[in-house]
Amino acid sequence: MPDELAWTGHGDPAGPPVVFLHGTPGSADDHPPASGARLIRVERPGYRGSAPSRRPTLLGVADGIAALMDSLGIERFGVLGFSGGAPYAAACGARFPHRLTGVVTASFTGPDRELHTVHGAERRQAWALRHVPGRGRRFVTRAAAGFGPDASGVAGDWLATDIRPWGFRLREVTCRTLIWAGADDPGRAAPDAPLIAARLPAAEVDIAAAGHTPGPAHWASMLAWLSSGPTFS
Repeated sequence: MPDELAWTGHGDPAGPPVVFLHGTPGSADDHPPASGARLIRVERPGYRGSAPSRRPTLLGVADGIAALMDSLGIERFGVLGFSGGAPYAAACGARFPHRLTGVVTASFTGPDRELHTVHGAERRQAWALRHVPGRGRRFVTRAAAGFGPDASGVAGDWLATDIRPWGFRLREVTCRTLIWAGADDPGRAAPDAPLIAARLPAAEVDIAAAGHTPGPAHWASMLAWLSSGPTFS
């Protein structure tokens, strides 16, 4: 059974439904302006009202999102994932692309196992965390301890995105996808964006004049893109 996820609604109840997945750390309170959409703001396992998962995975959260949307009677919807939430949005695109009007990944750092964009000491540390039994969990649990009540959520995100295999390849995200990145983002999101897009069957790239966090106009553009997809039902 998928983990039960806490959520809150925002925006126009009659608008096109869009699942919003916050960053790491973060919460559903850190949401974009709804811009006429019906935002379903999801708390991942270990955040706020969502219980921690015994084994957090990207596809496990995707299954929880599908179950949540089933319970709300929503068959077709868009998914918008920001930063640490972006890999989970991609997982939705791999798990149930037929249900989606599209996926937007904002400030998305792609999977190093596919892109090989981590180098030097960081790559050596990543190898050790992934291959020495128990080391990855111990490391992220200690590193997340300072995040207070959200510590288990942060640790779960790091385990799912950085330590464990994602459980799918980028080519399996077969629905239409928009990869947004800020040109001034100090991380890997902007250089990763075209590499990710090259591996997706139906991807667009938007490199905007912004930093890591999109501005109101950027959020509005992303939601408009999702709303322009296949007809909602």
